Amino acid sequence: LKHRDTALTDNGVKAVKLDLRPGWACGEGPESDVVVSTRARLARNLSGRPFPGRASTADLMEVAGLVGEAINNADSELSNLEVIDLKDLGEAEREYLVDAHVASYEQVEPKDGRLIILNSEGSIAIMVNEEDHLRIQTILAGLQPAAAWELVDRVDDCLGRALRYEYSDGYGYLTASLSNVGTGLRISTMLHLAGLASTGRVSRTLRAAYELGISVRGLFGEGTGGYGDFYQVSNEITLGLPEREIVHRVRGVAEYLIGEERRARQTLSETRRSECAARAAERLETLRRAKTAGAVEALGMLSSIRLAACMGIVQGAGMQLFNELLISMGIGRLSGANRVSWDAVKMEMTRAPKIRNRLEELFVVEN
Repeated sequence: LKHRDTALTDNGVKAVKLDLRPGWACGEGPESDVVVSTRARLARNLSGRPFPGRASTADLMEVAGLVGEAINNADSELSNLEVIDLKDLGEAEREYLVDAHVASYEQVEPKDGRLIILNSEGSIAIMVNEEDHLRIQTILAGLQPAAAWELVDRVDDCLGRALRYEYSDGYGYLTASLSNVGTGLRISTMLHLAGLASTGRVSRTLRAAYELGISVRGLFGEGTGGYGDFYQVSNEITLGLPEREIVHRVRGVAEYLIGEERRARQTLSETRRSECAARAAERLETLRRAKTAGAVEALGMLSSIRLAACMGIVQGAGMQLFNELLISMGIGRLSGANRVSWDAVKMEMTRAPKIRNRLEELFVVEN
């Protein structure tokens, strides 16, 4: 996390421009061959103030000021957080926050009162004035739902000592979306299910997750596709279930999907290993020679290469390389409302050398 400069927002809140390298991209978490990251997110709203969708600019600015003051005066648990006014960031920086999965595309639109609050590792990310006043997130590498929940709970407790949340004795925490009323907790894991996709079993397997009350979304959440065979699985409801039960359910479904994905990879290794090696070699060569690279097409090719790496067919790099590529490719644009308002050709020309340079050390071994 690099400080580029500092300034004061209209609220007098310290804003710092940053270059973020999120810790979840290290590729060293539990079950990291299948699970890229785990996120715990709490939705909270300040008492007596309209939700962001109905709030005036003055309301949003007041909320931003209160949250910023709470962060700046917080105890040691939050002492390393930096408050960023999104209007102070350039377009590329805002989009990078989306690609790093610490902010939604809606959040990074530069509107009055919108802040993002981060720690140096990107393991804590708080969105201010998105759908709710606060979306408190913790993001860890691999499969760590309990650790992610415990961390987000501590952050919530610290903020709750300075801020009064909207709460009902009958319903729990009140939120802009009914699906978040109650605990306000979402636990999600991002999984790479390329083995199941390659064996034609991904739809059937994900259907079992739905039946267990778990939602399945694309790489950038609701309304996005499963680009590159990456999927997010999370709890569907937050009302009527204690937090630890939500953690337990999500972990159970994630472990089921991990087991099915590894069985699919084993089947591929035993019956179609040469085919997987040939596909990986072809796609490596294509990306190394490409002058331009479309986001969806490139991610699809990288998915096959990552799968082959997990099977021991592609060597020369670990999961960190693929995670960092996932962040640096500018794919988050696909989740935004203005998906066609940017220079696609320029992005494709920029993306190609980024990928090409990172793949130089990779090689294919069939046996």
